Amino acid sequence: MKRYRASTLAGILGTLAATGVLAQAFPAKSVRLIVPFPPGGATDTFSRVAAAEMSKSLGQQVIVENRPGAGTTIAAELVAKSPPDGHTLLFTDLSTHTITSSLYPRLPYHPLRDFAAVAPVNSSPLLLVAHPSVNVKTVRELIALAKRHPGVTFGNSGIGTVTHMTAEKFRLRAGIEVTAVSYKGGALPVIALLGGEIVMVMATVPASIQHVRKGKLVALGLAAERRSPFLPDIPAISETIKGVEGAVISGVLAPAGTPRTVIERLNAEFNRASQSPKAKEIYAENAAETLTMAPVVLQQWLEREVKLWAEVVRATGVKLQ
Repeated sequence: MKRYRASTLAGILGTLAATGVLAQAFPAKSVRLIVPFPPGGATDTFSRVAAAEMSKSLGQQVIVENRPGAGTTIAAELVAKSPPDGHTLLFTDLSTHTITSSLYPRLPYHPLRDFAAVAPVNSSPLLLVAHPSVNVKTVRELIALAKRHPGVTFGNSGIGTVTHMTAEKFRLRAGIEVTAVSYKGGALPVIALLGGEIVMVMATVPASIQHVRKGKLVALGLAAERRSPFLPDIPAISETIKGVEGAVISGVLAPAGTPRTVIERLNAEFNRASQSPKAKEIYAENAAETLTMAPVVLQQWLEREVKLWAEVVRATGVKLQ
């Protein structure tokens, strides 16, 4: 009986050590933010702001690790299969994350069940930009051009990403035929556009706005219901056609099973990082609005987004090539 009680007690203590006790020691080592895009795009830009701020407050180095490819699924799989201790996190575009289940029927992970919601960070609307050589200055003029020349090239940051699906919504609503050209990340299609390889891009603001300000690209409209207070001179696409909204919603997910105390600590840390003067400055430059949300509320939002984007995928008829 004594041996039985000792064994039972040891099991209980082992469980506590794996959850509460170890969670109190978090972080015990450096924290990795796995970003599913190359450097230079919106998600990467915002992840580096968070990493710099949190390295100070956590007392451990927070390292950004770029793992682009396969519509963000390479990075997501890596995190889903990592130890659930809070030291490996997915810093991603949450919209793209919720799209993947509708496009990839054989994902090696489930976008909801295999992750724990940690925190949203911010929301930055997408920006429709064109090369100056095509000589269009408005959304209406671009639609007219696309109707005169069916199949014009339309760049995006990867099949199934929010830039791709928002471009598809634009194609559908505008009644035009385009040739979608996919790249691995938000910066690469903008580079291709600058080189005249493609006609237009549904771009992230961080990857495109400096080129717009220098006159190298033409900003036609934000994929939003209304103009951004950060970019008041750029019209919303909705001023011409309705139903074309899309934004990079940066946020953080952990592997399922991560202790609740660690999740709550990380939620507070990301919220704190977003309120720093440096973060606010960079967010404003990129038309990004800070988001704060409890983990349980974020989880509910993710569940709704999976259903909403499934409807968009069906409506646009997008399939993996």
